Amino acid sequence: MTETTKDLVQQGLTAARVGDLEDARRLLRQATQQQSDNIDAWLGLAGVVEALNEKRHCFAEALKLDPDNDEAKAGLALVEQKLAGQGISPVAVEAESAATDNKTNTGIGYCYRHPQTETGLRCNRCNRFICPKCARRTPVGFRCPDCIREQEDRYYTGGNLDYVIAAVIALPLSLIGAGLFTTILGGFGFFILFIGFFVAPIISGLIAEAVRWGVRKRRSRYLSHVVIGCFILGTAPFLILALLGGNLWTLIAPSLFLFLGVATISARLR
Repeated sequence: MTETTKDLVQQGLTAARVGDLEDARRLLRQATQQQSDNIDAWLGLAGVVEALNEKRHCFAEALKLDPDNDEAKAGLALVEQKLAGQGISPVAVEAESAATDNKTNTGIGYCYRHPQTETGLRCNRCNRFICPKCARRTPVGFRCPDCIREQEDRYYTGGNLDYVIAAVIALPLSLIGAGLFTTILGGFGFFILFIGFFVAPIISGLIAEAVRWGVRKRRSRYLSHVVIGCFILGTAPFLILALLGGNLWTLIAPSLFLFLGVATISARLR
């Protein structure tokens, strides 16, 4: 293998791993044209082309170069099965298993979350096949949702008790804050639009910080959801009263408080 062809193959496989299949096809096709006896190029190209006939051609070329290559055998068996449109035979099942279990980053496979979706993309942590819909971009490459969640779990240090503490703190403070905001600023008329944009984030920010202090700065996956829920419940009575009253400016006050408060809490407790 010449150095130039080797570079093309490596670049093509890297493009496939990050989901850039168009660039992967271009590079791997160029590699097969430059060196037609390069089995890695044929196997890599088989994993990124879409047409079944082209996949079959790639696997067949690989088998010509290495008749005992297990990956090429398994891939060709799968493609032939699809082209034939027949029921899955024991031989095809064994071939599919061999193709799925192969730990190289070439060849075809099926997304572990969507078994009917064919893909050449793998999670760079657990090495399982993932389709573009499941792939999550990270600074170190694409990963599957399970690996992302596992890493996030290490970040969260709180327990279920923290949700109770958050609710006990957030609900009464939200009632008090919404009441003061609506009662005091509701009489300012048009000026509530200017004053509210400064006051609402301050009040909701203090609620978020009180919760953070209450749980001793522990992080929980749904902490912000609980606080936002309490904030909505605390503001709802004043919003309902404003709707019944029919006064436009009285209605704007709790609506503005709710909108800005939810955004502030979400940003503070994310």
